[in-house]
Amino acid sequence: MSPQVLTSPLNRRQCLRRALAALPTAGWLAGADALATAPALVAGPADVMADYQRFLNKRDVLQLSDFSGPYSRRDVVEVALFHQALHRGGWQAPLEFQDMPSVERLLRELGTGHVVSSSTSYWSEDISGAETHVQLSQAVIGNGEFEAGFYTVESNTRAMKAGNLKDLQALSGLSNQTWLVDWRNLGRLGLRAQHVTNWELMPKMVAAGRADFLLAPFQATSDLSLQVGAVRLTPIPGIKIGMQGTRHYLISKAHPDGQRLQAALNIGLQQLRQQGVIRKAYVQSGFFNPRVSDWLKL
Repeated sequence: MSPQVLTSPLNRRQCLRRALAALPTAGWLAGADALATAPALVAGPADVMADYQRFLNKRDVLQLSDFSGPYSRRDVVEVALFHQALHRGGWQAPLEFQDMPSVERLLRELGTGHVVSSSTSYWSEDISGAETHVQLSQAVIGNGEFEAGFYTVESNTRAMKAGNLKDLQALSGLSNQTWLVDWRNLGRLGLRAQHVTNWELMPKMVAAGRADFLLAPFQATSDLSLQVGAVRLTPIPGIKIGMQGTRHYLISKAHPDGQRLQAALNIGLQQLRQQGVIRKAYVQSGFFNPRVSDWLKL
């Protein structure tokens, strides 16, 4: 599934311009005594950072205790958790956002030490082959905790009637072979998937009847629906997939602040998990969704 759900109608250039304009000029996580230090770069998709600013709506992220509301979704609340974890771990140096359009580009930038960390989580498998230069934070999503729906259009009555694995195996899906966890989990269930390189094309292909479903995290919308551009997708009711794999923030080994950031982040993440903040954030964003708790999990 896509690394993030595109909820904003803005194009990437507009998102980036607005996200950068909304960020403090001296860095978006800084203590008063740290402003003289050149900020380290933290990477993330521009649309996520734009929606993160809308989600905060001028609230102090370090005081944030309610993760629900407009623009809340998994990757948006992960940026908030990143801030809070670093603060709890004692990090005070300024950080500055840089747009990163793909995981491949992110790994290159982490590998050279140009950026110090990601601001959202990635599968541990995403760093395969880059372990020499990239390290993981503690897991923010444990094995099997990431649940996804089989999203389709309501007019696809055949797909909407699927109620078990056998029914799903008679359908066709869309994914991307570079999304290793998605591709592997579809394979372990014997589900047919067509490789599509571009996430934005997938909903259009489902709507056009060229495939029956795509995988996507459950949404905080009242009916769990997902809007991508002009296409509205809904999950096939009663059935979901538990993704085998763990998700982490990615941290540069080559950056001079990488080890220090990893230590602070892990301290903070451990505290947030022990206090139930991480789970609360995922529940309130709709990602851990109690409305699908009794659905058949494959």
